[in-house]
Amino acid sequence: MSNPCTVTLEDGTHYDLSSLASAKSDYVAEVGETSYNLNVCRGVIGELYKIDDPDTVGGFVRKADGDFSLGRVNTNLTVSPMTNEPMLIMTDGSPCPLNPDATASTAIRFICSPADFHAGKPVLMATLPPSDPCHFYFEWKSHVACPTNPKQELQSNHYYVFGAILFIAILTWFGGLTLYNRLYLKKRGLSQFPIPSFHLPSISLPGTKSSSATGNGTSSGQPRWGSWGRRSNRSGAGGYSSIRAEAAEDDEEEGFAGRFSLEDDDEDAEDLTGGETDAWRSHGHANGAKAKGNGSVGVHQGLVDI
Repeated sequence: MSNPCTVTLEDGTHYDLSSLASAKSDYVAEVGETSYNLNVCRGVIGELYKIDDPDTVGGFVRKADGDFSLGRVNTNLTVSPMTNEPMLIMTDGSPCPLNPDATASTAIRFICSPADFHAGKPVLMATLPPSDPCHFYFEWKSHVACPTNPKQELQSNHYYVFGAILFIAILTWFGGLTLYNRLYLKKRGLSQFPIPSFHLPSISLPGTKSSSATGNGTSSGQPRWGSWGRRSNRSGAGGYSSIRAEAAEDDEEEGFAGRFSLEDDDEDAEDLTGGETDAWRSHGHANGAKAKGNGSVGVHQGLVDI
């Protein structure tokens, strides 16, 4: 058995209007000088005049010859066949003025309105017949008339709130940067919009040759040890220039030593150890003594003399 003033559709949509039951005062819909007093899921609060069973009256219209009942209290909600919105129908009201065999009835269609945080109030939409009406049709906008399915509503609301916050954040970021670029940086055209650009990173494999040579005349693929190593490409003569220079110096030293080496079995060596060597030595001593006499440092001139 369902709770009073609730209805659940086949797809799980649930409505609960029990919170609209007011124990303090009735809801009033005014049309000109006529006031329609209604309550939901319970009897009216106001004092009734000349109406049988006042505790069962769900709505009434005050008249000079006595109050007119709009229908009896009904706690069973139905659904509008056109909009699937909850409806409350009250029947068995006062006898109709033009047809005493018929009784008054009232239909209230509740409309979901999240913007209305209050309970809302009924609005008379139509009456039948137009003169001396006996059937009444109301519409009632309220946030209470919205579906109350806790699980589904909570999940959907979370998605909507997150999407709204994300959209506002992106819009604020985009608009702020656009104004900054336009007003402060004086950019125009597409450059004023903060459109991100994507650049693919370049990858260079070790040991491969580049298309152009480096500033020191060598390719980038050659091994380099840095400033602290023995080998370096910064010398301008290649990675092995220092080794070649050392080899050349060794050759020159060996050649120089070979030409001026003294061996007993070499005839030229005997000549040098004879007169020429003595002349070179004596000439060097003479120049050294002359330099000492003049007060200056002597300069070795042996090779030039030879």
